Amino acid sequence: MALTLLLPVLACLQILPRPAAPADEASLKPLLTVSPEYSTYRVGDSVTFTCLTPKGHQAMQFQFLRDEAEVDSPKTQSQLPHTYNLPSLNVHDSGSYRCKYWPPGQKIPSKLSNPITLNVYDRPPPPSLSLDPPCLKYLLGEQATLSCVDPKVGKVTGYSFYKERSEEMSTEAPGPSGGDKLVFLELHMADAGPYTCKYWTAQDGQDILSVGSQPVSVSVLDPPSQPTLSLDPPSGVIKEGLPLLITCTAPRDTGERRFHFYKDGVEFIPGNTPSQINTTGPGPGSMNASVLSIPRAGPDSTGKFTCGYEEKVCRKWVQSPRSQAVNINVTVSAADKVFLLRFLVVGGSFFIINGLIFLISHCCL
Repeated sequence: MALTLLLPVLACLQILPRPAAPADEASLKPLLTVSPEYSTYRVGDSVTFTCLTPKGHQAMQFQFLRDEAEVDSPKTQSQLPHTYNLPSLNVHDSGSYRCKYWPPGQKIPSKLSNPITLNVYDRPPPPSLSLDPPCLKYLLGEQATLSCVDPKVGKVTGYSFYKERSEEMSTEAPGPSGGDKLVFLELHMADAGPYTCKYWTAQDGQDILSVGSQPVSVSVLDPPSQPTLSLDPPSGVIKEGLPLLITCTAPRDTGERRFHFYKDGVEFIPGNTPSQINTTGPGPGSMNASVLSIPRAGPDSTGKFTCGYEEKVCRKWVQSPRSQAVNINVTVSAADKVFLLRFLVVGGSFFIINGLIFLISHCCL
């Protein structure tokens, strides 16, 4: 009887929802903020970091870290949030900051917060320097522009460009867009080299020079030079049916190229004949030679050959002068001539005799 009464109670207990397991507070990240929030800071500035626990969670202790190293001892904080103050920044205060906390009654701290990077400069932070068009190499005589832009840290009173780290190129007042430009209307070889720029800010009646920008290198190249054309066989005289190799070599190794071969002034297209063009170079990123291969030379291979190439400089293709011309003469041997003559005579006689028979048979019938 007692067992019968307990069965409904046990059934109810089985269908009741079980209480959820408490979340692992140590697995939750705190939120780190900094005030004031800038991209860069000056020596002497003051900042305050604040570490906030996730919503609905408590902490007994907090700790701040810079570049994964502890910058303070774990401190008990009865009132949230917990802060870390740097009243007078120095250069060594630069780094990546994080924080963590200990939930009540736990010895394992939480995960680290997302980082906040602090960049502290003893002078105004560096400007950015860029090239337009942004090319690795320029041709002699081309135009390029260096643009120096400050990081918006206050009133800028002037800019200066430098070449080879110390040689000052120009000093200008700030332009209407908050930057300055150094324009090369026509690049010369002497313009090649690394460039940097700086700016001045007015503080307490004095102009303070900024940290220099990252260097930008300007490379200037001569226009593409004339290639050389060589033959195999070198004499340029070859028997019909034998292989012929024509090699075009560029004078310098500068990177990406496209080669072209010409016969009697017209570009030679390998697809029109049983031939092919192979481009070779000393490395995977360079091509300084190309070979036109004709496996079986024929009468149509006789002619005056030249070659040229296109060189990719600053995102455009630049044509080189054409090489010196070489003459190729494909010859037929005396035995081949006799065989050809016999073939023509025999073949011609066969057609003549058959033609006469055809005419006589038609006339007689």
